[in-house]
Amino acid sequence: MEKKPELSVIILNYKNPELTAKCVNHLIEASNGANIRTETIIVDNSAPETASTLRNLLPGEVVIIENERNQGFSKANNQGISISQGEYVLLLNNDAFINAEVLKTGISFLRENPDCGMWAPKLVGEDGTFQMTCARLPSLKGLIVEYLLFRSYDRYSESESWTEPQVVEAVIGAFMLISRRVVEVIGMLDEDFFFTVEDIDYCFRVNEANFKIYYDPTVSMIHLVSASQKEGIEYPKLHSNRILYFKKNKGLFLGLISGIIINMGLFLRKIL
Repeated sequence: MEKKPELSVIILNYKNPELTAKCVNHLIEASNGANIRTETIIVDNSAPETASTLRNLLPGEVVIIENERNQGFSKANNQGISISQGEYVLLLNNDAFINAEVLKTGISFLRENPDCGMWAPKLVGEDGTFQMTCARLPSLKGLIVEYLLFRSYDRYSESESWTEPQVVEAVIGAFMLISRRVVEVIGMLDEDFFFTVEDIDYCFRVNEANFKIYYDPTVSMIHLVSASQKEGIEYPKLHSNRILYFKKNKGLFLGLISGIIINMGLFLRKIL
């Protein structure tokens, strides 16, 4: 009887099968190097356009879910999670290239630290440039600083100098290694978030369930940054999803206040 995988990795594809295949190749090499039984689940959000190419590029053991239309980040990841069998679940962007050291360290950390519900490594660019990948959970003060004072607030600016694993409030959705028991407690990603903020919302729920999120700078991997999202602050849904986050997690009143701050900030951006 075939053993269940230790790790289930869910990767979304959207109109870039070549990049997805490169991500999978790195994953297979890392899994073999770390000696971790891994199942790979690809959710193709652009199947009518990319399914044939993707099937030709990927090994036969990779599971592919083909969506006739883009289901968004949350729903597509949930499709993968729902059929996964691993003790641990990794949500991995297709522009993030894992290695054996990261895989081995992350799984070991979760096993040795039962209070850890989510783990993420340091992400760097192809040239080794440090990327800010952990953040504080959204706050009204953070919104005021970002939207009205035009400065970043919610990121851990000191994280570049960290040399040991640190408890943080949130990590970005490019890499989220999660214990299966956390998924069983808090459920899957909130599908009301089509794209953006769903990762922060999920981190909020991890914290609310009294699990800790660890950012581990002792190991690193390459992340191309925004290969699947180029709009950044210009992406319209980012702002409405931030308001939705406050409504869902902080109540309607703070949701209203967050909307006022965000819309004032967007208006200032236009006139300035």
